[in-house]
Amino acid sequence: MAAGSEQVRDHNPDFLIIGGGIAGTALAYYLSKQGASSVELVEAGGLGGGTTSACSGRAQLIEARPLDYLSLVFKGYKMIAALAEELDCQLEWEEPGHLTLLKDQEEWDDFEQQVACMNAVGASAEMLDLAAVKAAEPSLNSEAFIGAALSQEGHVNIFEYCHGFANAARRSGALIHTNSAVTGFESEGRRISCVVSGGRRISAGTVICATGAWTARAVGLLGVDFPMRFTQAEALVSEPLPRVLNHHVGMTGFYKAVHGGQRAVTLGAGQHKNGTLVVSNAIQPISTPDTTSSHWGMPSISNSLVKYFPGLAGVQVLRTWSAPSPFLPDSNPAIGWLPHFDNLYIAAGFHLAVPTIPLLSENIAGHVCGDPAPEILEPFSAARFYE
Repeated sequence: MAAGSEQVRDHNPDFLIIGGGIAGTALAYYLSKQGASSVELVEAGGLGGGTTSACSGRAQLIEARPLDYLSLVFKGYKMIAALAEELDCQLEWEEPGHLTLLKDQEEWDDFEQQVACMNAVGASAEMLDLAAVKAAEPSLNSEAFIGAALSQEGHVNIFEYCHGFANAARRSGALIHTNSAVTGFESEGRRISCVVSGGRRISAGTVICATGAWTARAVGLLGVDFPMRFTQAEALVSEPLPRVLNHHVGMTGFYKAVHGGQRAVTLGAGQHKNGTLVVSNAIQPISTPDTTSSHWGMPSISNSLVKYFPGLAGVQVLRTWSAPSPFLPDSNPAIGWLPHFDNLYIAAGFHLAVPTIPLLSENIAGHVCGDPAPEILEPFSAARFYE
């Protein structure tokens, strides 16, 4: 038996999912749950080791715009609490809330509107003046701020999230192969007839590409140009500490920095149940997916953390990580049939992935099984880039 593979003989599954992050494993679960007769997943490395490894586990709401997308995100958010029981796993779900720090009146006015939108869809959010910010986070150096937006937000252990979906999919009959990189495709006319992965040849009825930042590389093997973009995001994890943060705390402008073309640090810090701090983000543009830490990222994150939380100056760093953070030109996910082939479905570029993936994956499962495209998926059609 090959390492990381449950079976090595060739298969002819109805559905083959490429990519073992939270998108791919969630799709394997929801397809199996809906009764798909045979589902396989192949992952180049370990589960959750690609785009998912760039995710801190935040179930964000405050960054969801416009209102229609916020409504979608909140629907997905409300699914998460029940998933631990449904998947029979420990997600380490908690809802600390998010404190978005605001430096000037322009930021205040912008987030005041966003708070109103959150309230309109039923999510909890409010504006805090500086005195309330100091009371909410006593260890914060608040000199540079005029106030904050306090919004509903949750957090999962992202690896438990990913493995929870994978294990539940396995229990429903899905086969999952790790360390099985896709090295080629064969096609006959408008159909993909074979996927070469981990030394095996797999002929699947439908191929679902859930490869995140690697999507352009994957479909590029078929001669298709796909407009996936990405930046490199870096973060660090501290030693366990007594409670020092009451909320996840962050600056404005994270996604503006992610989609920009320059190096930037947009501080975000949260403390998990085990006491560790997860501190991000150092962001820089890259031309190919990269998981190595840069020479400037960790010092920049550390300096920013100590600037705003001076009491953390002596904290030890246990580990760091770096991974590509993908996005598409219009910042929306790409979900749907790729027009070049009749049996190739794209599910990539999820914006605010933790809360959106359960909801969208459940709808994708029905779509690839032959149901009409649900209204919730229509704005994200992968074909929009080729019209």
